[in-house]
Amino acid sequence: VFLDPTVDPKTLCPYCDDPLPPKPTPLLRKLLETIAKKSRPSPRPTNPMGRKAPLEAFVALCQRHRFESQILPEAESKGWPKEIEFDKLEKRVRKLKRDLKALITDAEVRSNSKFWAEVMAEVKAKGTRAMTGVRNQFANFDKMQPGYYGEQGSVIIQHTLFDMFPPATINQNDIKPLNANEFMQRILVPEVAKSLIMEDQNVAPAKAIKILRESTSYGVAMFPEDGGEWG
Repeated sequence: VFLDPTVDPKTLCPYCDDPLPPKPTPLLRKLLETIAKKSRPSPRPTNPMGRKAPLEAFVALCQRHRFESQILPEAESKGWPKEIEFDKLEKRVRKLKRDLKALITDAEVRSNSKFWAEVMAEVKAKGTRAMTGVRNQFANFDKMQPGYYGEQGSVIIQHTLFDMFPPATINQNDIKPLNANEFMQRILVPEVAKSLIMEDQNVAPAKAIKILRESTSYGVAMFPEDGGEWG
């Protein structure tokens, strides 16, 4: 197999030879720079600018450029953001304090929460003990994520929630069968994300929840917890 003469080798991944996205994100550019330092030139018929590195050095890079080539265009077509002003996120979360407090203390408000209804349905089906197990938390990882705000957003949202509502100040009887940490993760984090998405996209609650669920995988990949500080 030889390189198509119409293809510029600069547009190919130096390690797997697949095409790179036309406009790599800052994270992908940083990965390319970081891994280049750990690799050596390895020209080949499929890519005269190919490089060689240990598999563990470039697997994250190849996952990332495939994500940017395949999933990112879908995200763009749906209007999900490629950049988020995370420095303004804490202030936006704090503006929701009154509504979030009502979810903790008011059973009627809680009963109108889709996220609370889902948890109650799980408790009914599986029992309280199964709900709080590690296996169940792993199975429900997606339901604890704030959609396209990703892991980076999740860290800021959770930190702000714990500051506004320290677990020791929450009446356990108000939120049972969940404990304070579980209530934060399963109810408050997605409620915050729903409100943020409603504001971002100018949509109704049901549409915001749909976006929240559909964009979770994108958010985790696009905005990892380390903010893209790889290498």
